Amino acid sequence: ENALANVNISWETARKLDAGFDVALFNNRLQITGDYYHDRYEDLLQVRGKSIALSGASYPAENIGINLYQGGELTVTYQGRAGAFNYFITANGSVEGTRVVFMDEQRRDYDWNKRTGQPVNMRFGYVADGFFQSAEEAEGSATIAGYKPLAGDIRYKDLNGDGVIDQFDEAPVGTGKPRIYYGVNAGFSWKGIEAGVLLQGVTNRVNYVANFATEAGFQFLNFTYGQAYEQISGRWTPETAATATYPRLSADANNSYNKVSSSFWVRNGNYFRVKNVNIAYNLPYKWTSRVRLGSVKLFANAQNLFTHAAYDFVDPEVGVGAYPIQRVLNTGINIKF
Repeated sequence: ENALANVNISWETARKLDAGFDVALFNNRLQITGDYYHDRYEDLLQVRGKSIALSGASYPAENIGINLYQGGELTVTYQGRAGAFNYFITANGSVEGTRVVFMDEQRRDYDWNKRTGQPVNMRFGYVADGFFQSAEEAEGSATIAGYKPLAGDIRYKDLNGDGVIDQFDEAPVGTGKPRIYYGVNAGFSWKGIEAGVLLQGVTNRVNYVANFATEAGFQFLNFTYGQAYEQISGRWTPETAATATYPRLSADANNSYNKVSSSFWVRNGNYFRVKNVNIAYNLPYKWTSRVRLGSVKLFANAQNLFTHAAYDFVDPEVGVGAYPIQRVLNTGINIKF
């Protein structure tokens, strides 16, 4: 009821190319699989950026956007045996790059402002440049209109040099590198003993830690201020000005200047995780048959046993705002009659 109608709305479309190969060598002991894909999504529903708000109603989404996704995957498996010892190892890796081919973008005079050509869903914001070290520096620097920053607040770069921090100073604050996923799955069995491990990881990834309840602390809710967390131990003070890692201490309701979208809140999202470890022992049949059992297996496994992350205050896999992935330990016995 509050927007114009689009009587020409239609389906989004896609043109996809996938080329791959499968190779098996040495009596299937070595197996290699590879894929390359090139997916172009067109007629994406987007609102025109060049529309002028003259009608008093918001404009509808139209089938105008084009995004490109391309990348490759490679999996290598080797399996074999030595007497009663059987084993396998599988390594895999994939790389994915994305690009905004077309969006009806408003005129932008500066290259760092342009969304077209950037990775899909690239975050834009101000470029953080340390902290104001004095009241005089804050007073004489470019700032966001309506704010009067103090010593210890984040200093933002004035990219176009006009003396004001505004939309013309927004730049990509993520990474344009293609994301790389990798993993290893390995295991063996020997005389009733089974064991396996699954490792996984990702690189060229970032997290935007906009959950200020944990990042900045003292958030205003229900007429009171919440608690703060370990991060603020690195807050700016006149004594720690040279080594501070967080802005000055302030109550949430009084300082939204530091919470605008900026590179300051971008964290390295790379991680490596031991996703699964399992071990089991199958009792010999000559033992189980004496008590008329088909099989008995003793087992133990662990999920998310170990994680190494460049930024580990939140779960690196699910990011900010989601319930963290749990470490789970299981053990038991499986009996078949």
